[in-house]
Amino acid sequence: MWTTPARRGSRRSTRAVLAAAATLAAAVSAAAPPEPAERPPIVVRLGDGTSVPLRQWALSYEYFSWPQGGAQTDGTAARREGSELWVGKKTVPLAGATLQIEYDTVERERDIDGETRNVKVPLARALKLVAGGKASTFKLEPPHRELMAPGVDKKLMVVARSLDLRGESLAGTKMDFCLVSYTTLVECGESPEHQVVQIEFPQ
Repeated sequence: MWTTPARRGSRRSTRAVLAAAATLAAAVSAAAPPEPAERPPIVVRLGDGTSVPLRQWALSYEYFSWPQGGAQTDGTAARREGSELWVGKKTVPLAGATLQIEYDTVERERDIDGETRNVKVPLARALKLVAGGKASTFKLEPPHRELMAPGVDKKLMVVARSLDLRGESLAGTKMDFCLVSYTTLVECGESPEHQVVQIEFPQ
């Protein structure tokens, strides 16, 4: 079949465009950062003696912000997630460590069968981190706003509310544990099956 010079030029042009596109795609692929690997599962130990492996996990810091001089009712709640422990201005890595939550027993009023009673409940009082054969104890100091809410307008008041652990079981069930409360407005799990006593983080 006879082909005109114009057609041959068109084919050469098409091949050149495809080659250039392939070269550009390869360059973009090489320059693009690799997809972050999923964090290895952690093991969460509860107050009733059971343990739960948790994958796709994150430490979730909840905070509340509102305009200075305004009412907190005009504010909004938000979260920031990460894989490190934030204590005040400190950033504490957790890889290869075991985090233990130490509790005190306090009395709280609870509605039981329609009657208000004082009951004893566990209240987190400190965090103990064991890593490399060394133990460090941290007070329950709320994260500094520069860690917890770096993008929030400086004119807004920011208050930490809680530290939660979120993830899913190996079977795919979504799970959410309240680890630490920074305010009396938030109550963490008081029953043994919801009370986290230890978290094991792989290296």
